[in-house]
Amino acid sequence: MKPRIYFCGEVVADLLERNGGSNNFDLLLGGSQFHGSMGAAKAVKRNNLDVAISFVGQISEDTFGDRFISAFLQNGVDTGSIKRTPRNTTLAIVVIEPGKENRYSFYGRETAEAAIHPLDLPKILPQTERKICCFGSVSTVMEPAGTTWLGFAREQVKTGPVYYDLNTRPALIRDRAEYQKRVAEWAATVSIVKASDADIAWTYPNLTAYEVAKLWLDCGAKMAVITQGAQGALAFTKQHKIEIYETPLLAPNTVGAGDNFNAGVALGLIAENIFSHADLDGLSAAQVEKIIRSGNQTAAAHLIGLGAKPSVQSAA
Repeated sequence: MKPRIYFCGEVVADLLERNGGSNNFDLLLGGSQFHGSMGAAKAVKRNNLDVAISFVGQISEDTFGDRFISAFLQNGVDTGSIKRTPRNTTLAIVVIEPGKENRYSFYGRETAEAAIHPLDLPKILPQTERKICCFGSVSTVMEPAGTTWLGFAREQVKTGPVYYDLNTRPALIRDRAEYQKRVAEWAATVSIVKASDADIAWTYPNLTAYEVAKLWLDCGAKMAVITQGAQGALAFTKQHKIEIYETPLLAPNTVGAGDNFNAGVALGLIAENIFSHADLDGLSAAQVEKIIRSGNQTAAAHLIGLGAKPSVQSAA
């Protein structure tokens, strides 16, 4: 049986304003776990890998939901763990401004993604399957979805590595201290915690990247990863600290880049035969570097698909 990556969480209909203040919006399929599954499926095809990709979650029966299902099927993403519901799809307004973080506004009260309960999920994923499960972002903040997904992750880590990406969305967070507590719960549950430098700047305004990584490792995570945009990525385990740099890319927008990074890390874990939570204890520095470079490469492929090019400075 081929190994499988499960992307567990949300799809979101994105209204994307490509130029800040233009008032011209494009409607796109989005959501972190949607982008992650698409990135993984494309990487599998691009590199001729023998890896299966699945999406786990609740998707609306509305027009957006139909489009998401169609996209999954067209790209070879298994839909057998999806439940359809009459509830509407979550909507996000995304504003892109050069040199700044993307700004998001969400409309998700009682939507398919927010109102998910344990009974809406598969009772259990195959225990004998070589698998990796990915969680994070919007679906882990909205309630009751956030509590539902954390409970689901606690079950999955018993039979395979679990990966969690904060992908912090301040527009959805009412209390920073409570959010920090929830992140700590995830760090105590999963194998790998990942965040961008922007995520930790908002979530932990008084801590450095190194202090945040130590916090997560002390909670129980086996690896902490912090991406730094064009500056590369940092990866930490109890034994190793790895700094990885890549050729910087100038991109028209970065929507989905972090999600594709997650897909690449999951594929990197598979390439290193990491199929249990305990397997991460024995990672060498070289293996950690390979896994993170796999994330960088998948993210770069996504950005190049959007029109990104190497920066003039790096090419000089």
